Amino acid sequence: MDAITFVRQALTQAHERFMATLGGLTDADAAWRPAPHANTILEIAWHVARVDDRLGRRATGLGPELWESRGWSERLGTTKDIRPREPYQFLKNEGAVPPRLDDVRAYLVALHADTLEKLRGLTPDDLDRVPDPAQPERNVATQLRHMITHKNNHHGQIDFIRGLRHPEWNLTPGTGIVQR
Repeated sequence: MDAITFVRQALTQAHERFMATLGGLTDADAAWRPAPHANTILEIAWHVARVDDRLGRRATGLGPELWESRGWSERLGTTKDIRPREPYQFLKNEGAVPPRLDDVRAYLVALHADTLEKLRGLTPDDLDRVPDPAQPERNVATQLRHMITHKNNHHGQIDFIRGLRHPEWNLTPGTGIVQR
């Protein structure tokens, strides 16, 4: 297996598990805050989507962010781009109207499909390319690796919050295992 296939499978596995954990949630479930200082599932999913967009396109040099190029800012109800590193409770703190969970899910699906399409044009040698000379330590491989670990880390948070809200919740064993 070459490195690009491995990256594509790892991104797909992380995406499928993340999406399965968001599956079946209502907007009320997604907006539930387990404690005043805690993040909601919606805020975490939004954060993951914006980081995926930034890393999957601009940071890897694979094209413009879908946020702007495909109108996701308008579809999600805000044209103000809140940086992914701002506190997760930005929707509450900024007074913004939160997007619907279904729209965030659709954004995540579009991002994943676009990332896989862009990976089709890469070779293993491209993983060493540095898209931004001002950040030579951040080559394409570093950015893609961060996308995978980032999504997995936040998947665990969402899984935990979902379990607090619905103690009977359990992700189906084997979800996201990629065998192709």
